[in-house]
Amino acid sequence: MSQVTHSPDIQDDRLPVIVLSGFLGSGKTTQLNHWLSQRQDLAVVINELGDIGIDQHLTEAQGVPVTLLAGGCVCCVVQGSLSSTLRNLFMARKNGEIPPFNRLVLETTGAAEPSGVVAPLQQDPWLRKRFVCQSVITLVDAQAGVAALERHPECLEQVQGADQLLISKSDLCTPDSLAELKAQLALLNPDASVLLSPGPTSLLDQVFPRRCRITGPLTLSTGVSLQPQLSSVSVSRHQLHSASLRWEGRLSWPHWQAALQQLGNQCGESLVRLKGLLKVEGLDGPLLVQWTGQGEPALSPMNAWPDGDTTTRLVVIVRHDNPDFVHEQVAHWQALLQQLG
Repeated sequence: MSQVTHSPDIQDDRLPVIVLSGFLGSGKTTQLNHWLSQRQDLAVVINELGDIGIDQHLTEAQGVPVTLLAGGCVCCVVQGSLSSTLRNLFMARKNGEIPPFNRLVLETTGAAEPSGVVAPLQQDPWLRKRFVCQSVITLVDAQAGVAALERHPECLEQVQGADQLLISKSDLCTPDSLAELKAQLALLNPDASVLLSPGPTSLLDQVFPRRCRITGPLTLSTGVSLQPQLSSVSVSRHQLHSASLRWEGRLSWPHWQAALQQLGNQCGESLVRLKGLLKVEGLDGPLLVQWTGQGEPALSPMNAWPDGDTTTRLVVIVRHDNPDFVHEQVAHWQALLQQLG
């Protein structure tokens, strides 16, 4: 296994950073929870595209410091916030204010491009002396399959930038479609090995050499020519837009199901991801909703509200050429909720 080589002015005891990447709904939080169930020497930074954080409430961290970066992609919009967060974590660790973690896992938003995430670690002299990007691990949704690579340029960038690829939801696809996906991944990133998720905890210790990104046109065997972006992801350029909702009311479970179906109909094929905590009549805790693409929303009751805030909160992400589209749909939907409530 190749090891990272350090320049003479860089300390050898830098804290390793593992970038956990993957498109929206690919299963990054599930993978993170698998690691957290077996490792207590971690710190976690979670990046969310919307203004309201949901994933940090789904992280099963016991005694592990978790920090949320919301409001945009860490690869572009909130790069400065990442630098500040890493500085604060390092100093809190040094001063004994948090557990002495040995590794930091950065779970990116599903729209982030890995090289833009790694950039602050390489460009900021203070961070470069204290942190090192050990690996980029990308989740690929087997259920979405090759179609996601064709539709979402972010998927290509995340696959290209990976040191290790993990295929999630393999049990939800056919052997033929899984084989096709593996073949495409091998073409897109021949240097990365491929495993089925959940990836073992040993990946948290595996060191990969930093390498230049693959450039030039990439052509899938389906005949679709794909040209990767050569700079950091811009959410607006890639036409991914999010809108958030907070609502004080509550609805019955059937009313929530009908309301969610209405929102799905409004967004149509533009809907990429929806997740949130819903206030439901008769439940002590929230109803967790997770909806990816054109599938059916997954609804799971939780025993208790994770943070004491019993307000319904929801984040909707769409792909659309009009950045106002998602805000308009959420505003119309909120009016519907008011009528139902």
